[in-house]
Amino acid sequence: MPTARENCPNYEINTQMCPCTNTTCANHGICCECLQRHAGNKSLVSCMRGAKRAPETMALSLQAVKCTTNLSRNLDFCICTYEPCGNKGTCCSCVRNHFNTQGTGRVACMRAL
Repeated sequence: MPTARENCPNYEINTQMCPCTNTTCANHGICCECLQRHAGNKSLVSCMRGAKRAPETMALSLQAVKCTTNLSRNLDFCICTYEPCGNKGTCCSCVRNHFNTQGTGRVACMRAL
């Protein structure tokens, strides 16, 4: 079952740093839904390509909670092969970790798609 905005514990934080400029997108600020859609399409997360992150959002990671709402479902489509990764199945943590201010970052585990 898709995550609704009201059930996403990091939704407010995610919307502040979401690289997608389409604010009407149903997945805006709900990273696990966005990544699942792109993984299903076998495409890179297009909303992160070249998008620059506002520097003032870098500290938001410290305010986020470890989201385990859809952990088992997210692990089913997660293609990360880095074994000590602590973000497997927690897509918003992965996006916050890889999305940088220069616009050169993207979710590393999605590069193989």
